[in-house]
Amino acid sequence: MQLKNNYPWLVVVAALALVLSACGGGAPATPPAEEPAAEATAAPEAPVAEEMPTATAVAEFAQEPAAGQKVLVWMVRTGQTENRWERDVVLPAYAQAAPDVFVKVININQDDIAIRREAMIAAKEPLHVWSPNWGGDGFASDRARGLLTDLTPLIERDGWDTSDFLPDVLNIYNIEGKLYGIPFLTTGSYIYYNMKLFDDAGIPYPTSDWTDQSWTWDAFLDLAQKLTKNYDDPNTAVYGAARSFWPPFDSIPMIWGLDPFSADALSSGYSEQLSINNEQYAAAFQAMHDLVYVNKVAPDQAATDALSQLGGAFQSGRVAMELNGGWGHWVYKDLINDPNGFCWGVAPLPWGTPEAKVRATIFTDPWSITAGMSAEDTDLAWNFVKFLGSAEQQKAYIDATGTPPVRASLLEGYYKAYEKCVPAEQTKQAFTGAFSHGRESSNHLLVKFDELSSTWDNILSTFWPDPNAKATDLMPVLESEVNAAITRINEEAGVSK
Repeated sequence: MQLKNNYPWLVVVAALALVLSACGGGAPATPPAEEPAAEATAAPEAPVAEEMPTATAVAEFAQEPAAGQKVLVWMVRTGQTENRWERDVVLPAYAQAAPDVFVKVININQDDIAIRREAMIAAKEPLHVWSPNWGGDGFASDRARGLLTDLTPLIERDGWDTSDFLPDVLNIYNIEGKLYGIPFLTTGSYIYYNMKLFDDAGIPYPTSDWTDQSWTWDAFLDLAQKLTKNYDDPNTAVYGAARSFWPPFDSIPMIWGLDPFSADALSSGYSEQLSINNEQYAAAFQAMHDLVYVNKVAPDQAATDALSQLGGAFQSGRVAMELNGGWGHWVYKDLINDPNGFCWGVAPLPWGTPEAKVRATIFTDPWSITAGMSAEDTDLAWNFVKFLGSAEQQKAYIDATGTPPVRASLLEGYYKAYEKCVPAEQTKQAFTGAFSHGRESSNHLLVKFDELSSTWDNILSTFWPDPNAKATDLMPVLESEVNAAITRINEEAGVSK
């Protein structure tokens, strides 16, 4: 998952960075159907050496193998939590499992991963295992360029059992019968609510049932208004809601049952021209905008900045409900046992309309293997991916990071981790409902997503902070500019839509 921190009210990404190195994508984890290239020659030319980012030693990793060891190169992102897991859990365990293999860890700041990875691939330097959603344009772009190995023949050859993986999650990276990644992290989008603020106000908690159609946008707004106090005093204000939704272009209208991207666009990676200049889309963006300036239940940018100094909007204890990506499950977990923290729960995204069954954005990150390597190197990488994908290592990753599992056998234990505040069955209902009422994030599924994201972020950056902004004025510009970007992307790829 790769998230871009240029969404004016995207607050929690900063907190995620402390835990999982500004995941993006994402968090805090996604395509045309051509064969992977025999060699990854489509990558751009390597940047000059002085411009290449270097590994950042958040954790020290050995770089030299012992005599006679095979070398496997694993690219990861910097971040104390994950780097400790890699260094202290994965590497010792794999050294026992495969003593003839030395895992060389390339540890890069997430913002720099794309440059380094492109340079390595272009120079045909060894790079065995990596996550395409960490840096760059994400899975769809990398698959379209033939950079990812189809894992299906390897799975079939080894009879590797994938039955324990959540089927809908495993299939995200299965394109026309070819599996290009083994997921290791997945989550949805939710409302996180501060149980103490609800208790203090004597208000019942919201539902955990995604099928409960009484949980409408109006019901959410009514609760937010009841929970808001001292709105005009930034020192004492309690906000009924906060909005930290990403990517805004599609995650916001999806609450109202509006998805700008068709199923074909999300499966092929290339979108047709969009039609969003209408009353329905305008109403969706206006409703989100008005939480601050009309309903006065959400903090404005100045208040948001102030709350960030207290650890984050939700972490401050002064936000009753926050619409956010599912990285809250691990970013906020420590609040439960912190003496200065509080219990929190999870609710579904509200129904903007009765037709809004699919309204959550899902974020899934996979491990992938570079295409075009020799059979020996491919097997070397595949054995490591199988190891990372095993139930034992998946549990180790969960224990180290607090992220949700992608294996069904580990889910019940994960739900119990929140029982101090919320019954496990209720956590399960809220968590899994996002997958039956959501779809994978567009930043994992659309080719050249960064270009699209930059386009709409530039336009929205003047909309959100303007108290008098009208979405009816926004939509014609947004439609025109995003469609122009789609045209450029499709023409560069030789795709006709």
